[in-house]
Amino acid sequence: MLFIGGSCNVLRLGLVAGIVLASGTSGSRAEDPIQPPPYEVAGANGIGVTVVWDAAAIRKALPPGIKPVEGMTGGINIYSTERGYVIGPYSAAYFYVDIEGFDSPEGLKGRWMLAGVYGPQAKTSAALKTYFPIRPGTSRIESTSDSKRAVGTVNGQDFVTAEFKPVPRSCQSGAVLLNYVSQSAETKQFRVVKIPFVGDFCKAELVSAKVTAPSNDPFSEFPIAKVTGVSELRNGSFVFSYPVAAKE
Repeated sequence: MLFIGGSCNVLRLGLVAGIVLASGTSGSRAEDPIQPPPYEVAGANGIGVTVVWDAAAIRKALPPGIKPVEGMTGGINIYSTERGYVIGPYSAAYFYVDIEGFDSPEGLKGRWMLAGVYGPQAKTSAALKTYFPIRPGTSRIESTSDSKRAVGTVNGQDFVTAEFKPVPRSCQSGAVLLNYVSQSAETKQFRVVKIPFVGDFCKAELVSAKVTAPSNDPFSEFPIAKVTGVSELRNGSFVFSYPVAAKE
Protein backbone atom coordinates (compact mmCIF):
# COMPACT_ATOMS: atom_id res chain seq x y z
CA MET A 1 0.00 0.00 0.00
CA LEU A 2 2.83 2.38 0.78
CA PHE A 3 4.34 1.63 -2.63
CA ILE A 4 1.08 2.37 -4.41
CA GLY A 5 0.61 5.57 -2.45
CA GLY A 6 4.17 6.67 -3.18
CA SER A 7 3.71 6.04 -6.89
CA CYS A 8 0.54 8.09 -6.91
CA ASN A 9 2.31 10.96 -5.17
CA VAL A 10 5.11 10.87 -7.72
CA LEU A 11 2.54 10.93 -10.51
CA ARG A 12 0.75 13.89 -8.93
CA LEU A 13 4.03 15.75 -8.52
CA GLY A 14 4.87 15.06 -12.15
CA LEU A 15 1.53 16.44 -13.29
CA VAL A 16 1.91 19.55 -11.13
CA ALA A 17 5.43 20.09 -12.42
CA GLY A 18 4.17 19.82 -15.97
CA ILE A 19 1.44 22.37 -15.32
CA VAL A 20 3.89 24.79 -13.70
CA LEU A 21 6.32 24.37 -16.57
CA ALA A 22 3.59 25.02 -19.11
CA SER A 23 2.47 28.11 -17.19
CA GLY A 24 6.00 29.41 -16.93
CA THR A 25 6.63 29.14 -20.66
CA SER A 26 3.27 30.29 -21.98
CA GLY A 27 4.38 33.88 -22.39
CA SER A 28 7.31 33.06 -24.63
CA ARG A 29 5.29 30.59 -26.69
CA ALA A 30 2.66 33.24 -27.44
CA GLU A 31 5.34 35.21 -29.26
CA ASP A 32 6.55 32.25 -31.33
CA PRO A 33 5.45 31.80 -34.96
CA ILE A 34 2.21 29.89 -35.31
CA GLN A 35 2.72 26.23 -36.05
CA PRO A 36 1.64 25.28 -39.59
CA PRO A 37 -1.00 22.60 -40.27
CA PRO A 38 -2.14 19.95 -39.63
CA TYR A 39 -4.74 21.27 -37.18
CA GLU A 40 -7.10 18.71 -35.67
CA VAL A 41 -10.48 19.80 -34.31
CA ALA A 42 -13.17 17.95 -32.35
CA GLY A 43 -16.57 18.69 -30.87
CA ALA A 44 -17.82 20.71 -33.84
CA ASN A 45 -21.49 21.73 -33.81
CA GLY A 46 -23.34 24.07 -36.13
CA ILE A 47 -25.23 24.39 -39.40
CA GLY A 48 -24.63 24.49 -43.12
CA VAL A 49 -26.93 26.61 -45.28
CA THR A 50 -26.90 25.79 -49.00
CA VAL A 51 -27.46 28.72 -51.34
CA VAL A 52 -27.30 29.96 -54.91
CA TRP A 53 -25.06 33.02 -55.08
CA ASP A 54 -25.46 36.09 -57.25
CA ALA A 55 -23.58 35.12 -60.42
CA ALA A 56 -22.01 38.53 -61.09
CA ALA A 57 -20.64 38.74 -57.55
CA ILE A 58 -19.04 35.30 -57.79
CA ARG A 59 -17.43 35.92 -61.17
CA LYS A 60 -15.96 39.14 -59.83
CA ALA A 61 -14.55 37.42 -56.74
CA LEU A 62 -12.87 34.41 -58.38
CA PRO A 63 -9.39 34.68 -59.93
CA PRO A 64 -8.63 33.47 -63.47
CA GLY A 65 -8.26 29.70 -63.49
CA ILE A 66 -11.00 29.04 -60.93
CA LYS A 67 -14.37 28.14 -62.42
CA PRO A 68 -17.58 28.15 -60.37
CA VAL A 69 -20.13 25.42 -60.96
CA GLU A 70 -22.78 26.33 -63.49
CA GLY A 71 -25.49 26.76 -60.88
CA MET A 72 -23.41 29.16 -58.73
CA THR A 73 -24.13 26.97 -55.72
CA GLY A 74 -22.31 27.19 -52.42
CA GLY A 75 -23.04 27.69 -48.78
CA ILE A 76 -22.73 29.42 -45.45
CA ASN A 77 -21.26 27.45 -42.54
CA ILE A 78 -21.73 28.66 -38.97
CA TYR A 79 -20.26 26.50 -36.24
CA SER A 80 -18.16 26.20 -33.09
CA THR A 81 -15.66 23.65 -31.80
CA GLU A 82 -14.98 22.39 -28.29
CA ARG A 83 -11.29 21.50 -28.56
CA GLY A 84 -8.47 21.17 -31.00
CA TYR A 85 -4.79 20.86 -31.76
CA VAL A 86 -3.15 24.32 -32.08
CA ILE A 87 -6.28 26.32 -32.95
CA GLY A 88 -9.13 25.05 -30.77
CA PRO A 89 -11.56 25.82 -29.30
CA TYR A 90 -13.07 28.42 -31.63
CA SER A 91 -16.21 29.58 -33.42
CA ALA A 92 -16.50 30.50 -37.07
CA ALA A 93 -18.75 31.62 -39.92
CA TYR A 94 -17.84 31.72 -43.59
CA PHE A 95 -19.18 31.85 -47.15
CA TYR A 96 -18.00 29.50 -49.92
CA VAL A 97 -18.80 28.72 -53.55
CA ASP A 98 -18.62 25.32 -55.26
CA ILE A 99 -15.98 25.11 -57.99
CA GLU A 100 -15.06 22.75 -60.81
CA GLY A 101 -12.01 20.50 -61.00
CA PHE A 102 -11.48 19.54 -57.36
CA ASP A 103 -14.12 16.91 -56.63
CA SER A 104 -13.76 14.68 -53.59
CA PRO A 105 -13.99 10.85 -53.81
CA GLU A 106 -17.61 11.17 -52.63
CA GLY A 107 -18.40 13.48 -55.55
CA LEU A 108 -18.55 16.71 -53.57
CA LYS A 109 -17.37 19.74 -55.50
CA GLY A 110 -14.28 21.62 -54.44
CA ARG A 111 -14.88 24.83 -52.51
CA TRP A 112 -13.51 28.36 -52.65
CA MET A 113 -13.89 30.41 -49.48
CA LEU A 114 -15.26 33.86 -50.25
CA ALA A 115 -14.96 35.41 -46.78
CA GLY A 116 -14.83 34.16 -43.20
CA VAL A 117 -14.32 34.91 -39.53
CA TYR A 118 -12.68 32.73 -36.88
CA GLY A 119 -12.15 33.48 -33.19
CA PRO A 120 -12.30 34.66 -30.50
CA GLN A 121 -8.62 33.84 -30.02
CA ALA A 122 -6.44 35.85 -32.38
CA LYS A 123 -4.18 32.87 -33.04
CA THR A 124 -7.04 30.99 -34.71
CA SER A 125 -7.65 33.57 -37.42
CA ALA A 126 -3.91 34.23 -37.69
CA ALA A 127 -3.20 30.54 -38.30
CA LEU A 128 -5.76 30.25 -41.09
CA LYS A 129 -5.54 33.63 -42.83
CA THR A 130 -2.36 32.45 -44.57
CA TYR A 131 -4.58 30.14 -46.60
CA PHE A 132 -8.02 31.77 -46.64
CA PRO A 133 -9.66 35.25 -46.56
CA ILE A 134 -10.23 35.18 -42.80
CA ARG A 135 -10.58 37.89 -40.15
CA PRO A 136 -11.08 37.74 -36.38
CA GLY A 137 -14.72 37.20 -35.49
CA THR A 138 -17.09 34.79 -33.82
CA SER A 139 -20.36 32.93 -34.18
CA ARG A 140 -23.07 31.71 -31.86
CA ILE A 141 -26.20 29.57 -31.87
CA GLU A 142 -29.18 30.74 -29.84
CA SER A 143 -32.40 28.97 -28.91
CA THR A 144 -35.73 30.68 -29.61
CA SER A 145 -39.19 29.60 -28.52
CA ASP A 146 -39.54 26.97 -31.24
CA SER A 147 -36.32 27.10 -33.28
CA LYS A 148 -32.62 27.94 -33.26
CA ARG A 149 -30.72 30.90 -34.65
CA ALA A 150 -27.13 30.77 -35.95
CA VAL A 151 -25.32 34.10 -36.14
CA GLY A 152 -21.95 35.27 -37.43
CA THR A 153 -20.37 38.39 -35.90
CA VAL A 154 -17.44 40.61 -36.94
CA ASN A 155 -16.30 43.87 -35.34
CA GLY A 156 -19.13 43.57 -32.84
CA GLN A 157 -21.81 43.47 -35.53
CA ASP A 158 -23.89 40.52 -36.76
CA PHE A 159 -23.38 39.98 -40.49
CA VAL A 160 -25.33 36.79 -41.20
CA THR A 161 -28.27 35.11 -39.49
CA ALA A 162 -29.93 31.78 -40.20
CA GLU A 163 -32.95 30.54 -38.28
CA PHE A 164 -33.88 26.86 -38.43
CA LYS A 165 -35.86 24.10 -36.75
CA PRO A 166 -34.06 20.83 -35.94
CA VAL A 167 -35.80 17.64 -37.09
CA PRO A 168 -35.89 15.17 -34.16
CA ARG A 169 -34.33 11.71 -34.59
CA SER A 170 -32.97 12.54 -38.05
CA CYS A 171 -29.22 12.38 -37.39
CA GLN A 172 -27.00 9.95 -39.28
CA SER A 173 -23.27 9.49 -38.94
CA GLY A 174 -21.19 10.17 -42.01
CA ALA A 175 -17.72 10.89 -43.34
CA VAL A 176 -16.59 13.04 -46.28
CA LEU A 177 -13.48 14.66 -47.69
CA LEU A 178 -13.72 18.41 -48.35
CA ASN A 179 -11.30 20.11 -50.75
CA TYR A 180 -10.85 23.83 -50.13
CA VAL A 181 -8.83 25.67 -52.78
CA SER A 182 -7.00 28.97 -52.31
CA GLN A 183 -4.28 31.01 -54.00
CA SER A 184 -0.89 31.86 -52.51
CA ALA A 185 -0.44 35.62 -52.16
CA GLU A 186 3.29 35.26 -52.86
CA THR A 187 3.48 32.74 -55.72
CA LYS A 188 -0.11 33.02 -57.05
CA GLN A 189 -0.12 29.23 -57.19
CA PHE A 190 -3.35 27.45 -56.39
CA ARG A 191 -3.24 25.04 -53.46
CA VAL A 192 -5.65 22.60 -51.88
CA VAL A 193 -6.36 22.09 -48.19
CA LYS A 194 -7.87 18.63 -47.78
CA ILE A 195 -10.20 18.30 -44.81
CA PRO A 196 -11.32 14.77 -43.85
CA PHE A 197 -14.51 15.14 -41.83
CA VAL A 198 -16.63 12.81 -39.67
CA GLY A 199 -19.72 13.63 -37.65
CA ASP A 200 -23.49 13.38 -37.27
CA PHE A 201 -25.49 15.02 -40.06
CA CYS A 202 -29.03 16.00 -39.09
CA LYS A 203 -32.01 17.27 -41.05
CA ALA A 204 -33.38 20.72 -40.30
CA GLU A 205 -36.11 23.01 -41.58
CA LEU A 206 -35.02 26.45 -42.71
CA VAL A 207 -36.99 29.41 -41.39
CA SER A 208 -34.88 32.23 -42.84
CA ALA A 209 -31.34 33.16 -43.84
CA LYS A 210 -30.03 36.62 -44.63
CA VAL A 211 -26.81 38.59 -44.95
CA THR A 212 -26.94 41.76 -42.86
CA ALA A 213 -23.37 43.02 -43.25
CA PRO A 214 -22.94 46.78 -43.82
CA SER A 215 -22.21 47.91 -47.36
CA ASN A 216 -18.52 48.51 -46.68
CA ASP A 217 -17.90 45.00 -45.34
CA PRO A 218 -16.56 42.15 -47.57
CA PHE A 219 -19.51 39.93 -46.64
CA SER A 220 -21.91 42.39 -48.26
CA GLU A 221 -20.29 41.69 -51.64
CA PHE A 222 -22.02 38.29 -51.80
CA PRO A 223 -25.80 38.63 -52.01
CA ILE A 224 -27.81 35.42 -51.90
CA ALA A 225 -29.89 34.75 -55.00
CA LYS A 226 -31.70 31.80 -53.42
CA VAL A 227 -31.57 29.73 -50.25
CA THR A 228 -31.99 26.03 -51.01
CA GLY A 229 -31.70 24.25 -47.66
CA VAL A 230 -30.08 23.77 -44.28
CA SER A 231 -28.60 20.88 -42.32
CA GLU A 232 -27.32 20.59 -38.77
CA LEU A 233 -23.96 19.18 -37.76
CA ARG A 234 -23.26 17.57 -34.39
CA ASN A 235 -20.21 15.96 -32.81
CA GLY A 236 -17.97 16.71 -35.77
CA SER A 237 -14.24 16.05 -36.00
CA PHE A 238 -11.94 17.11 -38.81
CA VAL A 239 -8.39 18.04 -39.79
CA PHE A 240 -7.00 21.01 -41.71
CA SER A 241 -4.23 19.27 -43.64
CA TYR A 242 -1.10 21.02 -44.91
CA PRO A 243 -1.92 22.61 -48.28
CA VAL A 244 -0.63 20.90 -51.41
CA ALA A 245 -0.13 22.42 -54.83
CA ALA A 246 -3.14 22.06 -57.07
CA LYS A 247 -2.63 19.96 -60.17
CA GLU A 248 -2.68 21.97 -63.37
